[in-house]
Amino acid sequence: MREKYLWLAISVLTALTLGQACYIYEEKAVAKEFMEEHPPGQPEIHQQGHAAKAYDAQQEEFEKWRGRVREQINQGFPLLERDFDVFFGDRFFTGRGNPFAAMERLRRQLSGEFRDSDRTLFDGYWDKWFEQRMRLGRFKTEIGRTDREITLTISLPGLAGGSADVNIKEGRIKLSFQARSASEHKSAGSLLKRESSESYVKIMPVPEDAVPGTGKVQIDGELVKIKFERRTN
Repeated sequence: MREKYLWLAISVLTALTLGQACYIYEEKAVAKEFMEEHPPGQPEIHQQGHAAKAYDAQQEEFEKWRGRVREQINQGFPLLERDFDVFFGDRFFTGRGNPFAAMERLRRQLSGEFRDSDRTLFDGYWDKWFEQRMRLGRFKTEIGRTDREITLTISLPGLAGGSADVNIKEGRIKLSFQARSASEHKSAGSLLKRESSESYVKIMPVPEDAVPGTGKVQIDGELVKIKFERRTN
């Protein structure tokens, strides 16, 4: 009789233990599912602090670059492409809603600080760099749109090796490639042909109605096609 009650007690305890284990497992599963659907965000004050630090760092970087530019202009040294590239690089295009508008604001700000003669020099150096880096010139660009897709087609005549490095990051597209060109001229009654190859780095904005992170690149001969998903709202 005593053994019967003992086995009954063991059975009850086992059932209670299994029930509690199942309950704990279900609670953990529900909690995990909730956390996946509602990931914890940083407190607003932390987000504001991070944004303020990022702004301060960008402003400090601009002040240093502006000081170097002013010093070179004042000393009569020319501004080369690398003098602009060092500031308007990948870091500049990261985390900005409209980096190209920000670039124009900084240009106007810095240009307005120079005297007339120095302003003319700075504007000339800027225009030369901007032409080389931002304007496509002979490389024609077309944009096609459907309800769901955007196709950016860039023609690169003389594309060497049939390849180009296309880097898409947030609001900008960066193209790095080599292109061949040929010229003809007469010498001593003969027609001579000369071929040359030049390296290019071109930067252009991502279409405003493109979905970030959806750019896909296809290179077909001398054509570079970049397809984006299109915003629906």
